Formats: sequence, structure tokens, C-alpha cells
Amino acid sequence: MVGKVDLNEGLALLRQPALPLVSIAQFIYLTGDFTTVEEVIAEFPKDIETDYTCYPEPGEVLTPYVDLLEELSILKAGASPDTPVTGPDGEPVDAMTAVTALVAQRVLTRELEQINSLLCAPCSCTLCCVGPTPDMVQRYFEIPLGDEETALFPIHRIDSSGSRARRIDHEPLLQVEGRDFFMRPDPVLIHWQPGWSLVLPTGSRCPNLEDEGRCRIYDERPQICRRPQIFPYVVEPVEEEGQARTFRLRRSLLAVVDCPYVQLLRDEIAAYAAACELEMLFRQNKA
Repeated sequence: MVGKVDLNEGLALLRQPALPLVSIAQFIYLTGDFTTVEEVIAEFPKDIETDYTCYPEPGEVLTPYVDLLEELSILKAGASPDTPVTGPDGEPVDAMTAVTALVAQRVLTRELEQINSLLCAPCSCTLCCVGPTPDMVQRYFEIPLGDEETALFPIHRIDSSGSRARRIDHEPLLQVEGRDFFMRPDPVLIHWQPGWSLVLPTGSRCPNLEDEGRCRIYDERPQICRRPQIFPYVVEPVEEEGQARTFRLRRSLLAVVDCPYVQLLRDEIAAYAAACELEMLFRQNKA
């Protein structure tokens, strides 16, 4: 049984979130006489204390995100972002709100990829790597993949005009050999309208999962496999057929309570969300 002591490396990062420092850096950069955000970070004091925590080396915390923070130069130049962002009502937000939200989303995505990886490894859990059990209401689980990531899975593929014309849950469901696509015993790669996904039917498991529970391709694993089970939703993509991709403000953090480290660290994850000024959402994924 994993304990908090086993998760110290990930917990240390969870307790020192980058986003509060991002807010400080972007305020100083946008209101001061600075050419780059890197100049702002270089002038940070040795210690910065917030309501949530103390940062003994704030510059070191922000350095991994300097390239993302340079996106703030759009605002410094008085320009608007190329990526549209809307509020919950679907109306476009102002440039300041759009750019800072997009930057926050990218920073959190990168930070949580590292945090999740550090928390996940000690748990020896295969939750994300297997399909539903027969007692679950779900009939399959889907793992979205990038085009280049499909090469990691040498299994049967379905790529047809029928699959590319629909999303996974569009009615009527995709038929394969006269039955719903998930009515097969083995995992399959399917190219849907948005792109490829690995479909794990009931009772199946990822083809790269060894019997002992280890991942054969851990170092090369897909991006989505690097980001369980705490997800940032400062903004979320909105994809509507025939329209350019936009993002909608959500300002929330989602944690999946099926995961053993989420169960163990609920208070710490909620505190991280509060420090980042995000609404905390806990949700069960498998039932």
C-alpha cells in the first residue's frame, strides 16, 4: 500500500505550484520596463512568500516555463492572440484574459505532467492501462493518440470513411463486421474524426502492458499516458464541425478519484488548486 512518504518527490512539487509565481512575473513584466520575462525572473528576490507557501528559489521554479511565458509579449506589443478564447457564455474574452489563460493552461500542463509522473510511478497501478471490468457500466475506454504515437501500438487498425466521419460516441455507433466497434475482445486503433485513439474493450488491456504491470514503452509512452490523473482546465478546447478551434474558459482542476494517489492526496491537491485560483473538481472515472 503506497503512503505519502513514497510520494515525497511529487508532493514537493505539488506544494510549490508555479502558477502563483507566474502571476507575479506577468504583472511585473507587463507593467514594468522589461524586454523579456526572463529579465523579470533574474531580478526575483531569493525568497518569495505567498499565502500558500514560501519559495526559497522562485527563479528556479519558473525557469522551466520561460519559453511559455514569452507568449506574454503579445500583450506587451498590444496585439491579440491567434487562438480565440471565449467565456462560459460563448462570447469572446479580452486579449489580456485570453493570453494569460492560455499561458496558465500551458504552464499547468507541463508542471502537472511532471507531478503526475512522479506520483504515479510509486503506486504500481495499472488503472489507466486496462479496459472496463464486466461489472462496470462502461463498455470500453478510449485513449486518444497523436498520429506519430500510433506506431507504438502494432495492433489492428480501423481507418475508414465511416470512422473518419464520426466521433467515438456519435449515433449510430461505428459498425465493424456487423456489430458495434467495441464488441471485440482485443484492443484496436481507430481513426475518428478528431484523430486516432486506442480503444480498450471490456476485459482487455493495453498491448504494451506486461503481465507484471510494467509498461514496455514507458520512456516513449504517449503524451496522454504522462498526464494521469490530475488535469488542468484553465481553458478547454471547443471543437465544432466546420469551425476553427477555440478555447473556453473553465478555470478548474480535475482529479480522478479512482487513482490511488488522488485518493491519498485529496487535501494536498485541493490546496494546489486553491493556490492556483482554480475550482477543484473530484470525479470518478470508472464505475
